[in-house]
Amino acid sequence: MDVSEAVEASLAFRLTPRDAVRATYLYYFLEGGARFDQTISYNGDGFGPGHVHTNADFYRVSLDYERLLTSEYGGFLTGTVGLTYVYFDPKLSQRGRSNDEDFYRQELPVPIVGLRFDIPMGPRFTARASLSGGGLPRVDSGRKEGGTVFLEQIHADAGLSVVYAITRALHLDVGYHFTYFFQHEKSHEDDNVFELNDSGLRAGLTFRF
Repeated sequence: MDVSEAVEASLAFRLTPRDAVRATYLYYFLEGGARFDQTISYNGDGFGPGHVHTNADFYRVSLDYERLLTSEYGGFLTGTVGLTYVYFDPKLSQRGRSNDEDFYRQELPVPIVGLRFDIPMGPRFTARASLSGGGLPRVDSGRKEGGTVFLEQIHADAGLSVVYAITRALHLDVGYHFTYFFQHEKSHEDDNVFELNDSGLRAGLTFRF
């Protein structure tokens, strides 16, 4: 992958001072390519020799329940539990010809749990650490394609950041974020694997109303 970028938006509705429900939409831009000296096979189609372009964009939709677990020890510990769904349809192309592998046909909602720890550092600054993850073991996807298609999927996210309160309602969050995504679908006909390890700087704005 030569290009890795992400855009995320979320909306939280607070049920009580300690509880909230959050909906999140994440879009990942993944572009890349490689040159092959011989023909390679992708989804039953041949590509190469020559340069092959990859578009592996995907989006992820999540719904989580958040609860403040404790406000002791100089910080605020929040737990989350929910479901996430990924729509993934990676495409290879070469000289105007393309083919895509429809991972999304086998994908299922994946359970995710997480923790977030916020430590106030003054009237305007807060240090934040977060960790979340979940997955599915090898399960029947409910789809038949050359036999029963079995799905395995794993998600993990971790972050370290500093939050600056521009105003009481508007906060700026800047820090480091790591994402891991793994998907394996297998049947008598196919054996497809995708694995993403990605990290980088991330900045965001939070508006409270």
